[in-house]
Amino acid sequence: MRGALRESLNLRVSPEVKRQIEQYAARTGISINAAAVLLAEGLRAERRKR
Repeated sequence: MRGALRESLNLRVSPEVKRQIEQYAARTGISINAAAVLLAEGLRAERRKR
C-alpha cells in the first residue's frame, strides 16, 4: 500500500518538513520517498528561478 503509515522517511529533516512530505504522499497516493523526491525537485526549480 502506497503512503502506508508504516513507511518512514529516512532523511534528516525538521518535523515540519517531514509532516508536509507525509501529508503530500497521503494526499496524492504516492510513496513517502517519491513525495520527498518530487518536493525536492520543486524546491530546486524554485531556487533556479531566483
